[in-house]
Amino acid sequence: MSELPEINSSAIDAVFSILSKMEVELDEDPLQFGPKRLNSKVAETRRLLTDCESLFLKVSQWLQKYRAAYRTLEVELDLEKKQLFANDPEVRAGRNVADRDALATMKLREKAQAISKVAQTQADLESLLTVVKAKRVDLKDLQTRLKDQINLCREEIALGGKWGSKSSPEASKVDLDSAPNVDKKTLRDLQNMFLGTGVAELDVSIASPSSDSLQTPTTSDGVVSDASEESEESEDSPDNFATQFSGKSSDWDSDNFLEDLSDSYSPGPSNSKVSESKTVEDLLRDLDL
Repeated sequence: MSELPEINSSAIDAVFSILSKMEVELDEDPLQFGPKRLNSKVAETRRLLTDCESLFLKVSQWLQKYRAAYRTLEVELDLEKKQLFANDPEVRAGRNVADRDALATMKLREKAQAISKVAQTQADLESLLTVVKAKRVDLKDLQTRLKDQINLCREEIALGGKWGSKSSPEASKVDLDSAPNVDKKTLRDLQNMFLGTGVAELDVSIASPSSDSLQTPTTSDGVVSDASEESEESEDSPDNFATQFSGKSSDWDSDNFLEDLSDSYSPGPSNSKVSESKTVEDLLRDLDL
């Protein structure tokens, strides 16, 4: 009994689950998908048939072992019963054969339970082997159907048909669960960055100073200067901010600044020559820097 494989309900359910997955669907028109798809189905059917054959051999081996064990245990039980009938006084005290057989069976209860368990497993393996045989016949029939499809394709090609290149239905299905989850805002920011159109969409309120920190310049009469309003509007406008951000300027550049600086310090009656005794701090103070 020790060499017997352990066959329980979970092992039998696992075999049934494997058999249920051995399926290959035939195409209604295999010519439109090309010869590769038909060849792959032939190879897949051959692989499933090989797996089914190996499973059939394994179940047959289990069944053979349990049948041999059942016959051995049955012979041992019969011999021990006959020994009790002949030598045991309690069994021989029975009034008839049925009583003697019942007394002997009760004395050999453990061996009788072992025989019953082996017989039950043997019946399960026989049922399982029947299902494996049915699946093997089904796969062989599928292999024959594929051969018929190949012959039909050859006849259609002989009549002027051609192999198609249509993609298989499995390839056209998109697995949405495996697609990466990317934030839409991140995609929009990346697109604007590569296209160079995202500068104008920046938050101006973050880049420009707040209204509380600004000091409105006024004239001596207490009236707000128009030039200061225009400068504030030009500085706070998104277009001006975008221009400064991109490093371009339309009304002011370094060349104009240098020309103004050279004009303001051009030789004349008032500043014909800069004193050599002036320091760098005095020059910066004169330039209001």
